[in-house]
Amino acid sequence: MQPDRNVEPLLVSAPAKGLFSVDAELARRIVDLAWPVVLAMAAQTVINVVDDAFIGRIGADARPGQAALGPAMGLFWAVGGFFAAISVGTQALTARRSGELSPERAGQVLLNSLLVALVTATLGSIAGWFSAPYLFPLINPKPDVMRLGVPYLQWRLLGVAAMVTTVSCKSWFDGLGKTRIFLSAAVLMNIANFFLNYALIFGKWGFPALGVTGSAIASMVSSYFGLALMLGWTLHPQFRKTYRHYRISNLSIKQAWEICKLSVPSGLATACVMFGFLLFYKIAGRVDVLENSGEIAAAATHNVITLLMMLFTGAMAYGAATATLVGQSMGAEQPALAERYGWEAVKIGVLGTIVLGAAIALFPDPLLDIVCKGDFDVIAAARPILRVCGVLLPFILASLTLTQALFGAGNTRYVMFVEFGLHFFCLVPIAALGGLVFKWGLLGVWIGAYVYILLLCALMAWKFAEGKWKQIRI
Repeated sequence: MQPDRNVEPLLVSAPAKGLFSVDAELARRIVDLAWPVVLAMAAQTVINVVDDAFIGRIGADARPGQAALGPAMGLFWAVGGFFAAISVGTQALTARRSGELSPERAGQVLLNSLLVALVTATLGSIAGWFSAPYLFPLINPKPDVMRLGVPYLQWRLLGVAAMVTTVSCKSWFDGLGKTRIFLSAAVLMNIANFFLNYALIFGKWGFPALGVTGSAIASMVSSYFGLALMLGWTLHPQFRKTYRHYRISNLSIKQAWEICKLSVPSGLATACVMFGFLLFYKIAGRVDVLENSGEIAAAATHNVITLLMMLFTGAMAYGAATATLVGQSMGAEQPALAERYGWEAVKIGVLGTIVLGAAIALFPDPLLDIVCKGDFDVIAAARPILRVCGVLLPFILASLTLTQALFGAGNTRYVMFVEFGLHFFCLVPIAALGGLVFKWGLLGVWIGAYVYILLLCALMAWKFAEGKWKQIRI
């Protein structure tokens, strides 16, 4: 088997000079691998934006419906994100085996990853359905919000099994450098989700008008549709011949354990992130109570995070492509090249997000109007929050890129400890102080998020620069 062009030696290419100088060859490889992942994950995130935009147009239930989506999606990602962290172990191992030019060992990763994903996420889906009525009121106990949020959460949780198994397939293809495959599936999933949302929320084409619940059902069904597409790709003769991944002899407890060992710290980190943001949502809801403002602060917080999730997901996808290059370079025993890929990816991403962040800071209203649809009170509350987020966008990109690069190297425990510390000793306490103790309103709550972003960027940059991750063997 010929070496993948993504891991060809670049020993003749000297590092670029200067802080913002970019190595043209490395940049080409990074962008070539990254753009399909970024578009695919951005398209995937559009599912949540479509939910938000449609729900913002259903009349009296619009504001409580959007307020319900914040806690519901936080709980959904706390469960789904934990299990979906299987992508970290799957991609890291696949990239290493690809870099080692061991296609059949790379194929073994897929079968064991799929088995772990299907079993664990199915159990998670079932447990989530029955626990949703007890978990949701811990975040927002308002009757109108609970009435809409609990069934929405239950139906979304039924899609966790599909989401996690899809992620297992995606991360395997990403680890091989075949990043364009998920793009086609993501686009088709979004088309299906758009029409199902329209039909089930508003009762079109003979379907019942289910409102907020209809939106969740549409997203769940489209998730299973996407899974079918990704499994179809794994059956393609081209991949089965090269990687021989569906042989029964590939089943291995040791391989499954390796995947879990790398993935569980990432899953716990994701759970920390989501529980931290759930407490963040709760604090924003308390601001509404203090200011007697209905659900303005909660809805504004949810809408800003919904918009940011597109940027977060794009940055994480960009970082995931970087993780593939880091992992493949480590497999090819070129740790110096792996390090160069990480820093080059940060430079390219920061240069791009400076422009995008400036646009968001200068013109936040057109973005907010997509999800708020003329709710001027919510837009007014969200506007200054989104402006600052635009200024901080380069720091968000850098921190997430370096996080994914460390994942690609197999250094998952450090990320777990950092996320735990920052969420429960920085984000939540500062948000509570600013919003509830000093009573600086919603902007006071968001100060906690801004400090969190800057510290996360500093800690990830320090760890990547330290370089001990180059000694990890997986």
